[in-house]
Amino acid sequence: MSWARERVGELVTGTEDGRARVSTGVTLTGRAADGAITGTETRQVRFLLAGPQDVAGLNPGAVVGRYPVPGAVDAETDKCPHVEFADAALPWRYTPAANPAAGTGVLRPWLALVVGVEDTELTLAGDFVSLGTEVQNAHPLAAPHPYGHVQRAEGRHLARLLSTRPLAADTDYTAVLVPAVPGWTGAAPVTLPVYDSWRFRTAAQPGGFAKLAARLTPGAADPGTGRATVRYPYLADRTVELRGALAPIGSADPPLDPAIAADLPQHTVPPPDPRGRPVIGPPVYGAAWPPAATVWATGLNGDPRHRGAAGLGLELGIRLQEELVEEAREHAGALAVAAQWLGRLSLGLAASGSLWRRRLPTDPLHRLWLFGPALRRVVTPQGPLAELTVAQGLALPRGIFSTAARRAVRPGPARTALLRGAVDPAEVLRAANRCPRPPGLSEDGVPPLGRRFDERLKEALTSGRLDSRNAVEGLRRFDVGRLPEELREPATALLRRLIQTASDGRTDLAWGRSIEALTTAAAVDPRDERALARARELLEQALKEFGRDPELPGDLIGLLDALAERPGREPPCRPVDLDALAASVTPLFDPTTEDAPARVRVLAGIDGLDQAQPLAPPEVCVGLDRPVWRDLNDAFAEWLLPGAGNLPDDSVNAVQTNPVFTDAFLVGYNTQLIGELRWRNLPITTGCTPLRVFWDRADTASGQRVDDIVGVANWPPGSELGAAGHRPGGAAGGDLVLLFRGQLFLRYPKTLLYLVSAVHGGGVDFDSDPDSAAPRVLPAFQGRIGADITFFGFQDFPAGGIASHWVVLEEPPSGYRFFNDAVSPAGRDGARFADDAFADPVRVLVRGDSMTPSAA
Repeated sequence: MSWARERVGELVTGTEDGRARVSTGVTLTGRAADGAITGTETRQVRFLLAGPQDVAGLNPGAVVGRYPVPGAVDAETDKCPHVEFADAALPWRYTPAANPAAGTGVLRPWLALVVGVEDTELTLAGDFVSLGTEVQNAHPLAAPHPYGHVQRAEGRHLARLLSTRPLAADTDYTAVLVPAVPGWTGAAPVTLPVYDSWRFRTAAQPGGFAKLAARLTPGAADPGTGRATVRYPYLADRTVELRGALAPIGSADPPLDPAIAADLPQHTVPPPDPRGRPVIGPPVYGAAWPPAATVWATGLNGDPRHRGAAGLGLELGIRLQEELVEEAREHAGALAVAAQWLGRLSLGLAASGSLWRRRLPTDPLHRLWLFGPALRRVVTPQGPLAELTVAQGLALPRGIFSTAARRAVRPGPARTALLRGAVDPAEVLRAANRCPRPPGLSEDGVPPLGRRFDERLKEALTSGRLDSRNAVEGLRRFDVGRLPEELREPATALLRRLIQTASDGRTDLAWGRSIEALTTAAAVDPRDERALARARELLEQALKEFGRDPELPGDLIGLLDALAERPGREPPCRPVDLDALAASVTPLFDPTTEDAPARVRVLAGIDGLDQAQPLAPPEVCVGLDRPVWRDLNDAFAEWLLPGAGNLPDDSVNAVQTNPVFTDAFLVGYNTQLIGELRWRNLPITTGCTPLRVFWDRADTASGQRVDDIVGVANWPPGSELGAAGHRPGGAAGGDLVLLFRGQLFLRYPKTLLYLVSAVHGGGVDFDSDPDSAAPRVLPAFQGRIGADITFFGFQDFPAGGIASHWVVLEEPPSGYRFFNDAVSPAGRDGARFADDAFADPVRVLVRGDSMTPSAA
């Protein structure tokens, strides 16, 4: 839409003093207290709306977007600068004009976005700006007005003001938001208040993404890019061809000149000293990972091309030794602390083992007495061992293994001075391990319900009948408090019934069930849950059936005699097998075992130890997360891509990685680094390969880093340099790499790049659009060579496969943009211009079969 305004704008009838004049009818209706209408009166009300001169400024948050972003240094010259508003009606709210009839015109906004060169076209001074005639003419106010529009996007309305003036490349601009006043004619400078402003700079290259991508020329590089000819200095007119880390697709090292192969050992293998003394000579690559007599090491040391690549790595190891050693120390972690811990642990285990063998008691019970205070620190899934040995149902009393118990029986103090001899800890444990005898019967054979109760029962037995008075007195003296808490309530209720019955003088009742229940309750062990339940059951049953017992044959004496003859209930108790306990806890304190507590506790806090010799001085194999291609690029960029400086501007070419160079370079780099680390007394394990990352690859699915080589010690002895067995997972070498030289990726570093198959119907067809559902192949690593060469590598993608794929570049999403050079704003309103000038996202497709230099 070209504009938006509140509904009050429909009432505007004209202008007055730069403000909109509104006229509307107002009707007042009078009503009596009972609601009856008493009369009406209608009048026309006229008033003025606020105009631009009444605006002191914009509220914070009124402006929600600016393009180019403030401070941009590479703004596109073919796009319109613009400002976005949260309130869609704001740019037209204070316009001093009536709304045009539907479809008959455009409402000009009261705001304007002006873009100009500061101090030349406009001058900022505090909250005001002076616009020169040139910048006024670049932003004419004549109708129709193409600079403002309202867009309905994502469920909301957004107002936008544009500046359609052409932008020059490599120029600093200032954008100001000002009121569009009538005095803005272009005839003379005008000074206006500024509501918003920001600065930006356009890119050095004119145009945007589409223009930069359109300038790319595929396959324009020299076919020899990635190779260099080097003179062999020891033989006249002899040269070798070296391939860099990036090399032509399908290239390989030619066979070495036989003359060079025969001459090289004279310069790399020093003659032996007649006296047998060691002779210093050139490095032997591979000696750091014995055995050195491998196919790959022989080829590396016997070929000057490979020795040259290894020498580059060795030279970098010398130049960057301080940085590399510091990084290795950081990755090694607390190695010195771990070594100190292990040293102290070894000393402690040796000392404690000696004491253990010489001072440990031979008797199991003496050992148990010695270990006793420490049993509380021995924790099992069921709890501390000290608590389990004195648990309910076991004979050992609580505190038997405490330090207080040890002090109580040790010889010397006054409390043990009168003993006939020293207290034997074994005898103490044996005595404490006996279960207590169960409570005995009273003299008359009745379980001890209470002394007075026993006496009254005895009188009743002697007299031959149960006297009510004696029974009441005896029952009242029964001590219910002696019973377990669970039995007190039913026993009290039963006693009350018995006392009440006896008090009534009734002697014809049979009391057998009640006496049996009370006797059982008095003799029960409170720790025996089953006995408690049985006693409670008897009490409740006697209470429930009280008074229903049939007359017992014979007298009460026979019943009490029968009760007295029942064996007493022995509380549950079993002695602890002290010998077995001592045998089971002894290994827990033995410092000479593999599971000694101190040994386990210390070793658990140290990672990366040799499990076969965990107490040996620790050695580590540090793995540095360092993509070394950057080191090579910083020091010897010509060997990262020989001939890189000859790549044409605005070109895109395909090359491949050179695994032979990578292997040789990393062997040389690691050789120097390992020697430097050992020279500085950093313990490094034999066979370690600290640097295994060359290209900084990442798995496109998981994002995890992927090494370029496995440890050199794991290279198959019969493999050549560059073999698949040197890489994780045995991946084949020669991955595809795309080279872009130009401003495209400098201006748009977030450009999406991928490959998509061009195969249709069983064959390669570049005349058809790629299948939108075809899988995308994303780059796994990328980087920059020099100032303007950007490369992208594709993990495990054979370089030759580029001939059957499209190379796709998608413009990074950057919001809504509008071209300032695509259509003329003349004769267009804001909505039409925005629609015609809208910058659709661009996707560029390049034929893969045109990417190699030979296909140029």
